[in-house]
Order: sequence, then C-alpha cells, then structure tokens
Amino acid sequence: MLDAWDRIERWLIGLLGALGLVVYLTQIVGRYVTTAIDFSVAEELTVYIIIWAAFLVASLLVREDGHVRADLLLRMMRPERQRWVEIANCAIALGFCLGLTWYGWLVAYDSFDLGERSNTALGFPLWIYYAALPVSAALMSMRYARRLWQFCFAFDPATMEVHSGRE
Repeated sequence: MLDAWDRIERWLIGLLGALGLVVYLTQIVGRYVTTAIDFSVAEELTVYIIIWAAFLVASLLVREDGHVRADLLLRMMRPERQRWVEIANCAIALGFCLGLTWYGWLVAYDSFDLGERSNTALGFPLWIYYAALPVSAALMSMRYARRLWQFCFAFDPATMEVHSGRE
C-alpha cells in the first residue's frame, strides 16, 4: 500500500509540475509570439498549481528523510541515542503537522464558507488554494506517525540510523 501511495504522490507531483510548465509556456508564447494565444490568467494559475505540487513534495520528503535539518550532533551519536532523538523529532513533527492540518482545514473551510475568490479575471476559488496546506500536513502526519511507529517498535540500526559519513 505504501508503494502505491508513493507512486500516486510522485505521479501527481509530476503531473502538476508539467501542467504548471505548459500553462506558463502557453502564456509566454501568447505574450511574445502571438496575441491570439494570450492567456492572461496563466501566471495566477501557475502559482496555484506549483504551490500544490510543492506542498505535496513535503510528504515525500518525510518518507525519504529529505527535510533540511541540523544533524551534526545526531550523526556523532550511537544508533541507540539516535533512535531516541528521532523518536522525539517524529513526535514533535507529528504534533506540529496535526496542528497545521487542523488550522489549515479551518482556513480552507472559512474560505469555502465565505465564497472567497481571487480578484482577477480568473476568479479562482481560494479554498482550493488554501486546501494545499491541510492536505499536505495530513499526508505528512501519516508519514511521521509511520516513522514514529517504526522507531518505537521496528527499529533496525542497520537501515534507520543517521550515517556519519565515516564509512
């Protein structure tokens, strides 16, 4: 199931990135080559598409342990200590992501309830834009919960330790 989740996320991120590129290139062609293709809302639409892609990438970064962090001291610790630091890290990150999910949901719901739209020719419903935060935070929460469970109950120092680069 996790492989399917990873594949769907990667596919969706790639699709959104490609869509953003096509929309923006269409706008560039419309601006500089011919006015017949002018797509005046492309910049705004591209921002919404890229924001969604970037927020979805955050979940994959949790999966691949790719978020930027200061790990100099962590790398100098023995695997047993690294495990406890990682458990604390995952617990704190899980709490933070759950909070982001909740408050992001409140913002997106309020925007939906108020019928907020961008004040451009596109009139894009802003709740869709705001929904990127709670969706991404919920996905990261599930990833952090899984990591926390692994560090607590299925710890394998050979595959889960932070490597020091001394090999």
